[in-house]
Amino acid sequence: MSRSFAAVFTPNPDHPLTWRPFFGFLAVVIGCAMAVIGAYAAFSTWRELEPSRRRAQLLPLALLAAVFLAVGLAVAALGVWLF
Repeated sequence: MSRSFAAVFTPNPDHPLTWRPFFGFLAVVIGCAMAVIGAYAAFSTWRELEPSRRRAQLLPLALLAAVFLAVGLAVAALGVWLF
């Protein structure tokens, strides 16, 4: 009695083979990195300012942090939707 094994690849119809999950994961990682790096950059810049200039630069740095957070979280949300 001989046995023959055949490796037959049958794709799962619920999970098609595409690049979509990879790019979704990549977008999540990049979006989270943008949000964290932008918030850290604004906070560290504010912290290193002279105490007399901190109050005057609070609004521009807060806007910078908000833009980076908004864009980063939007990219991460797109990645979650793709993933």
